[in-house]
Amino acid sequence: MFNAGMQITRRNFVFASLATPFAFRTVTNLRRSEPWKNEKFLVAKVGCGGMGGSDLSEVAKHKSVEIVSLCDIDRRPLDSLMKGGKDEDGKAIAPKYASVAAFADWREMFAKMGDKFDAVVVSTADHMHASIAMEGLNRNKHVYCQKPLAQGAWENRRLAEVAAQKTKLVTQMGTQRIATKWRRYGGKLLRDGVIGPVKEVYAWTNRPAGWWPQGNPRPTGTDPIPDWLSWDLFLGVSQDRPFKDGYTPFNWRGTIDWGTGAFGDMGCHMLDVPFYELQLGTPLTAYCNPVKASADQFPENESVVLTYGPTPKTSKDGLTLKWFDGGQFPNFKAIGLPDGWEGSKGGEDVVKGDGGVILVGEKGIMWFPIEHAWARVFVDGKAVDMKPEDLGSSNHWHDWVDACLAGKKDACVSRFEKGGRMCESLSIGAMSALDPGKKLEYDAATCTFRNSPEASKMLKRTPRAGWKVENL
Repeated sequence: MFNAGMQITRRNFVFASLATPFAFRTVTNLRRSEPWKNEKFLVAKVGCGGMGGSDLSEVAKHKSVEIVSLCDIDRRPLDSLMKGGKDEDGKAIAPKYASVAAFADWREMFAKMGDKFDAVVVSTADHMHASIAMEGLNRNKHVYCQKPLAQGAWENRRLAEVAAQKTKLVTQMGTQRIATKWRRYGGKLLRDGVIGPVKEVYAWTNRPAGWWPQGNPRPTGTDPIPDWLSWDLFLGVSQDRPFKDGYTPFNWRGTIDWGTGAFGDMGCHMLDVPFYELQLGTPLTAYCNPVKASADQFPENESVVLTYGPTPKTSKDGLTLKWFDGGQFPNFKAIGLPDGWEGSKGGEDVVKGDGGVILVGEKGIMWFPIEHAWARVFVDGKAVDMKPEDLGSSNHWHDWVDACLAGKKDACVSRFEKGGRMCESLSIGAMSALDPGKKLEYDAATCTFRNSPEASKMLKRTPRAGWKVENL
């Protein structure tokens, strides 16, 4: 997509000759390190508050990006971006996007603006990720989608499959931590086989820990719908229910209809590198032991066990993944961390903190923090003296834009083909809470549990009438 008045050069002519009405096209072997006169990569943004605001800000900072459309079911962030406001001191804040097109319904945005942007960035509630991201792929748009890639196992699988078929489109899942030097170093240790074939993985987070409610029954009654909220559009593919104060803009994460709980929310940031480096496929079984379970929300805290078949990077017997959240933690001493070990800074909070992973291999143990600390290796209960290798960090959002401009889809470390497969596992782990205390057998061919029709409903959902999207 090119702006009117663009200077015609031989280089511009090559790109213009490949353009279609629907998608920005590039030549794989050309990478533009500097944008040329008046040329912009045109982006539509769906979901503009909270993390959506961060995604918008980061993508818009790229010098080749122009934001041409905004969409949100909540009018407040749109008003702030398009009309400006005042800061805490009462000083006026100028609007950032006064002249762009604005929508409440993403379907209307695609219908009216489908030939006016090259890419879409999706930062909505989890249950709407798949529909909007897939619509982008269907319309030949590059897509950046917040984690988890989708809510259900089937949706994650389909996004991975369709993205693989779209050889000219570049995708990225919003797991920005994977681009940090800490996680790159941990990934290298796994690639180098420092701890040998891996047989067990332990992962944990303290969330929800007050971040959002879980374990509560469905609230009764109804509250007036605020004038700033398009409630039917928030519900989207999920089943109809009355509005209650507090559902949005943040607390939906713990509700089964809309979120993925602590496992799906934080597992993306902790298990992405281990999942990719160990070449894990789909789990064979899932088992959930919850505390304060509810039919409407994910458990207040839980432990979940997933089993996997062997890969070239795991034990010959496969691998067991053990997940803990909401204040439950592994027994670090029993796993093999030395007595009194205080991490690289800050004592026990570094080990527990917001989350982390321990991988048990046949030659040693690796502690892999979520970020801000280097991975550590232990052998026979003693820390191995290793000098961390700084592989550098990058901007995850700009990595995606650069890959779009260069036509190099494999340059994105969290592309849908990889992120979708990992998030399929996370969905299996999260939805195992719907049939707790039972060893659930996963059927990878159908993306359902063979022995749990109830839990399978959220692995492969039926969308609400009027919300069906092609390829889902």
